[in-house]
Amino acid sequence: MTTGGPQPPGATAPPTGPRLKLLEPLRRRDFALLFGATAVSLVGDGIFYVALAWQAYDLSGAASALSLVLTAMFGARLAFLLLGGAIADRFDRRLVMIAADLLRAACLAVVAVLGATDALELWHLAVAVAIFSVGDALFLPASRALLPSLVPRDDLGRANALLSASRPITSRVAGPLLGGLAIGIGGAASGFALDAASFVFSALLLAFLRTRPEPRPEDRPGLFGEIVEGLRFVRGERWLAVSLVAASVGLLFYLGPVSVLLPRLVKIDLGGSAVDYGIVLTAGGIGGIAGSLAIGQLGLPHRRLPAMYACWVIGALGITGFGLANELWQLFVIELVAVAALDVGEIIWFTLLQERVPDRLLGRVGALDNFASLGLVPVSMALVGPAGDQFGTRATLVWAGVAAAAAIAAAFVLTPSLRGPEAQPAGASG
Repeated sequence: MTTGGPQPPGATAPPTGPRLKLLEPLRRRDFALLFGATAVSLVGDGIFYVALAWQAYDLSGAASALSLVLTAMFGARLAFLLLGGAIADRFDRRLVMIAADLLRAACLAVVAVLGATDALELWHLAVAVAIFSVGDALFLPASRALLPSLVPRDDLGRANALLSASRPITSRVAGPLLGGLAIGIGGAASGFALDAASFVFSALLLAFLRTRPEPRPEDRPGLFGEIVEGLRFVRGERWLAVSLVAASVGLLFYLGPVSVLLPRLVKIDLGGSAVDYGIVLTAGGIGGIAGSLAIGQLGLPHRRLPAMYACWVIGALGITGFGLANELWQLFVIELVAVAALDVGEIIWFTLLQERVPDRLLGRVGALDNFASLGLVPVSMALVGPAGDQFGTRATLVWAGVAAAAAIAAAFVLTPSLRGPEAQPAGASG
């Protein structure tokens, strides 16, 4: 049963009876199209990262070559995220997503052609992925803000859970597998060409969406003014501002250790192989799917903010668990539980934003969320290597997890509004 009011386009009520609740949103035509477009894009992402690394090392055997390309990619995404959020709130979000898909397809097609003709240089690749990331900065806020117009509010949790459950299968399994096969057959250029085709197909699916763009006031400020308006809204919503800061600090202590020190722990400290490391990462994928399935079937918890913070703390303490583990199987279990908790927390977070942020601001707030998540990643990556060398892999993992969990828990304990009644702000979407 929905909360009342007009149904979104294509929102035919599903039949009652025994069913897998997670799949209910797919009965709605427009969400099914969005889900298909997102899944295809995620497969393309899996292909992209394999092709990118392979191509960078083909052009230069130095690790600094791939580092340069990745810096250009993440730098451009950070630079344009806030603008992308403002654009998502100003224009038809479906059209913004289609334009972003076509921009990314064009960049990849150019790289594929240059690579196939042996004309590609490293600076070409860096410029292309920077432009590609502008497409990411446009697509991400628009796609998250579009979802509440496609499914009723009661189905938002399941819709987010279904999208989350598809991510490990598409971007971590199917995409890398297809990318590896394509590169093995025709080189990195084939991988980029296949990825470009995935974005064209995604754009075609989005073109069939039936959306009703929200009316926009005529006396709107410019794009910069709209970015400022989004910042003011976040500052005025204490639960939102504190959660963004807590997540950003938590990721500062999480991403670097997981990306840099976990493989070192497997290989050097525990004497494992690349297969063992792959199995540990696979456990994370399994945990993410399990967490998403649980939320999709059982629904979101009633006290969402406390549940979300608890999930974040469990995920952070997983890093400490890595530092204390003595066997490879223990890493597998820890990764499974930690990623399951983090994915459940992410589903709750996305749904909270879609429920409690006014529709006209969803794109900008989503962009600020992405910006906060990515803003300290370069710092995390830069600090964790020297810290690991100085204090040791295990000690750095243990204390990084403790610091992340302490920062998140302190934010929750010191902010009474996070523990109070979770009332729906007036004018929120849904």
